[in-house]
Amino acid sequence: MARHKGNRSQGRGRVAVLLVFCCAVFVAFFARLAWMQFAMADHYAEKAAEASSASYTVEQHAARGAITDRNGTILARDATVYDLYLCVPAPPGTDLQETVQTVQAITGGKDVETQLAAFCSAVSAGELLVLEFLDSDTMAALYQAELVQSGAVRLAARGERTWPDGTLLPHALGFTGPITAEEWPAAREKGLAMDSIIGQSGLEAAYDDLLRGQDGELLINTGLDGAVRATIQQKTASPGATLVLTLDAGLQAALQQALQERIETLQTTAAPGGGRETRAGAAIVVDVKTGGILAAANWPGYDLNRYRTDYGTLSADAGAPLLDRVFQGLYAPGSAFKPAVAAAALTAGIDPNATVNCTGRYLYYSGYQPGCLQYGHSGPVDLRTALEHSCNIFFYDVGHRLGVDTFSAMARQLGLASLTGAEVNEAEGSLTWSTDENYQAGLTLMAAIGQGNTAVTPAQLAVYAATLANYGQRPTLHFADHAVTVATGETLWQYEPQFTTVPGGETVFGPIRDGMKRMVQTNVYLREAPVVCAAKTGSPQLAQTMANGNHYVNSVLIGYAPADDPEIAIAVVLEYGGGGSNATPVMRAVLDAWFG
Repeated sequence: MARHKGNRSQGRGRVAVLLVFCCAVFVAFFARLAWMQFAMADHYAEKAAEASSASYTVEQHAARGAITDRNGTILARDATVYDLYLCVPAPPGTDLQETVQTVQAITGGKDVETQLAAFCSAVSAGELLVLEFLDSDTMAALYQAELVQSGAVRLAARGERTWPDGTLLPHALGFTGPITAEEWPAAREKGLAMDSIIGQSGLEAAYDDLLRGQDGELLINTGLDGAVRATIQQKTASPGATLVLTLDAGLQAALQQALQERIETLQTTAAPGGGRETRAGAAIVVDVKTGGILAAANWPGYDLNRYRTDYGTLSADAGAPLLDRVFQGLYAPGSAFKPAVAAAALTAGIDPNATVNCTGRYLYYSGYQPGCLQYGHSGPVDLRTALEHSCNIFFYDVGHRLGVDTFSAMARQLGLASLTGAEVNEAEGSLTWSTDENYQAGLTLMAAIGQGNTAVTPAQLAVYAATLANYGQRPTLHFADHAVTVATGETLWQYEPQFTTVPGGETVFGPIRDGMKRMVQTNVYLREAPVVCAAKTGSPQLAQTMANGNHYVNSVLIGYAPADDPEIAIAVVLEYGGGGSNATPVMRAVLDAWFG
């Protein structure tokens, strides 16, 4: 009987424990339920919303920085254009199919449906690019149909490169464009998107990192009903910096006009072989104290605003308007090379007052006896007089005594056949050396008057002229001066002038400067200039001959001004220009524009 009571007691204990356990479970369950319903309500609501929504990013293109001249004149800038995007899914109150049909009607039957099908097969939400470069009529029609106001479509603004005057400095400014397959690896390392627009040539490419700016990125979360639930600015767009050049737009325009007018004048007034055949040329003006390029002109040229539409015609043009003759055209300098030979002679210790007897013919070699036209001189000629009247006999003799390698080495130090450092593609050129395959003794004589195998660019001629003006301080050329932020005008980057010293000082460069200053007095255009200047002309022969057997010649000129305290250096080349003096009106136009 006692044992039976004990069993009942144990049974009631187990029931009690079970009841307590069950109560605890139910309490925990209800506590958890209450926590989920109240404390975590927002969290689970967010999760539910995420399950019924999609997110996508929208690129916000940064404005590319402008390029200006030294005085703030805009040379290149972004103009605002608009692209049309279709929003998927359609927002509340709109019908995607109706929107597509309306857009197709407004855009002239553009097949949006096919684009949309491909787009939806790849993503569940986003924005489909329908049309770029919307005109004002199309945008007005989209607003009238209330597609923009309803959010069914979006008009996205972006910058498109334009040039207020696309004929100013087109070769150097360059252009922009989408990233190419070859450029993509480097662009990806910089964090650029595949559809980014970058500088493709000229200064646009050289200073792309400063000009490009930073694109923005907006994250958009939308419900399956098309309603936008959240927008998050993941990256803020910031515009590119403004690049300020050393260029003077007024001088650039004056130089281009002077070059064109001189070529056209020679075509109509010069005699055959005297410049009538000229069709092209180049000229450049640089600041001798900094190496900054003040103007650089090519003729023929082109308009950057029409570069892409006219490319086929431009590339087929026999006049080669796309060629940057200033930096890529290679020309024999002719007698403009003679100051380099003079510098080598003075460096070697030759007395500037020592004379060579000019008889009109150099008789050192029995089989090759080149001549001299003896313009204004004959008999004993010293170095200054030889530069003043461009005496060939003097430089044949000095060149022969020095040796071709000696005076070519000096020419290279002075900037000829050496890269100028400018931020554009440039040709290196060549000088004449005793190791050249075609070398023979007579080639030294030809090289001493700037022919032979010597070929240099107009930009190198300008560096050469500036070095003579600077008593041997050779400047590195550059277009850009500094870059500033758009918002505050803070300077982000500043160019520091660079010079290379050519030894000699007054002893070497003084007599040369005297001779070049005296040469100006033999030319009516230059001796009547608003300031006293110094110059040297050249008339290098071309391989082509006229019917009478005489060779066509180019017109080459180097100079600087003012003669005694130089500010600018100039180089001009006219193809088939008929002789060096024919280039002097171009230099005179520069002096009038800068000092007049």
